[in-house]
Amino acid sequence: MMNSEHEGRAPGIDAGAPADAETRLQLNRELLRERLAREKDNGPGPIDGIARMAPLAREFVREHPYASLSGAALAGVWLIRRKPWRALGGSLLAGLLTRQALALSLSSGSQLLKGLTAAARSRQAPKRTP
Repeated sequence: MMNSEHEGRAPGIDAGAPADAETRLQLNRELLRERLAREKDNGPGPIDGIARMAPLAREFVREHPYASLSGAALAGVWLIRRKPWRALGGSLLAGLLTRQALALSLSSGSQLLKGLTAAARSRQAPKRTP
């Protein structure tokens, strides 16, 4: 059981750590930076792999539109017949779909914002006259 004086401290901060808020905040920031650096060193995640495959998929669909359409139709028939989502719990499936939708909307929103800011900058750029 934890002592009341040790409650609320981040893991890795020893009992002899200073009690003032500023110092604890700095220590927590350093711990967070270390964790983020370790996660970054672990390599690309599954989303990065999917993002790298998107241009390849676009190229394949451009070159083989009928084969892509046929493959999508077969995948749809298989999904309807087999209903693989029934093996997953309803809340798990909902959570996965929500997470994916949020990730896609954030990336789309980010791209839209970049496009809007670039357009605004190009309109604000002074026109040079020779």
